[in-house]
Amino acid sequence: MNKRIKRILENIKSILKYPTIHAALSKKNKLYFFSYSWSFGGGERVFVDMLNLFKEEHPICFVTGTSVTEGFRKEYEAAAHTINLNRWSQKKGLKGYMLKKVAKAINSQKEVTIVGWSSEFMYELIPLLATHVKIIDITHNFTDNGKGLELKTLPYVPRINKRIVGSKGLIQQFEDLYKDNNIPLNYVDRLVFIRNRIPFDNFLPKKDYDNQLQVVFVARNSPEKRSEILIKAAEKCQQENLPVVFKMIGDYDPKKIKAPSNVEMVGIVNDKNIVNEYYKNAHILLLTSQREGWGLVIFEAMNFGVVPISTNVGDLSYYVSNEKANGVLIENRDDSELLAQLFADEIKRFCNDSAQLKKYSQNAFETVKELVETSDFEEVYRSVILGKSE
Repeated sequence: MNKRIKRILENIKSILKYPTIHAALSKKNKLYFFSYSWSFGGGERVFVDMLNLFKEEHPICFVTGTSVTEGFRKEYEAAAHTINLNRWSQKKGLKGYMLKKVAKAINSQKEVTIVGWSSEFMYELIPLLATHVKIIDITHNFTDNGKGLELKTLPYVPRINKRIVGSKGLIQQFEDLYKDNNIPLNYVDRLVFIRNRIPFDNFLPKKDYDNQLQVVFVARNSPEKRSEILIKAAEKCQQENLPVVFKMIGDYDPKKIKAPSNVEMVGIVNDKNIVNEYYKNAHILLLTSQREGWGLVIFEAMNFGVVPISTNVGDLSYYVSNEKANGVLIENRDDSELLAQLFADEIKRFCNDSAQLKKYSQNAFETVKELVETSDFEEVYRSVILGKSE
């Protein structure tokens, strides 16, 4: 099927969905959420955790971008009346009409809040909204190409009541961004850091440290995740005959990736219980990203005593280090060959010292336990979203 025919069919499908959208917008509501996608990813995971806090409010959630996988679709739909706008948020003619329709519905509510994550549709909606509408933006990360969505939000900074950030480092990034674009720094006061929710089962599974080690890699297939570094590290481990096997979880096509025999291409796993089984049996998690906001996957793995070996990105240095003996951070750089060797060296170190690996595993588990005990995720999200606007 060529692209033109595919677009025509998508247009027809979207138009047929209009009655559902119209019916949803005709009802009274005080919470409207806008998410870029429901795909497999850390940002979507956090968004679901946040949505679940407001289920009793029966919110509407619009998915406004392209979801490459079904990912968290079921979780989104269980937490809110979820509508995938598809071409209504992408095709110029349809989008213009839908923006006006959604704005009219929102403006008609007396007390109303909109909350968006990575949704360009929501930003384009802002000029159409009445002054009584409370606007909250959620940002987990900046892009690294100088053309990110954070730049498109700049005209709307005075109108955004609160900006929730998922990492402490983002506060400084926003301050720098505002300075560079002559935006008054008093708007930095509208930034609110909320540490992401971490699952915690309070159960450290028993692991076999005497035989083959298992290394997991959990990520979506996007350039900044740099899966090629994982493959190179696995090749180096194989060359040294290290007793280690790699489990690669995500939307990676084994036909397009030439992986050594010590790499198992698991594929997409949408069932969290199945992912957890991999964590229970794993000893090490690799995160090779060029950039991360917070690196939620790190903490999801540490929950099961999995020791992270990661590039030093985002806020990870606040929580993980050799000094804390709960993980390893490798200084980020562009040389993929060198990075792969550094990852392989750390894996070798743990292969040769199972006692140290076991100690790191226990400490990783304890780190998550402490973070969960001090979490204010629910309290702060509820306060920011349901509280009165300034």
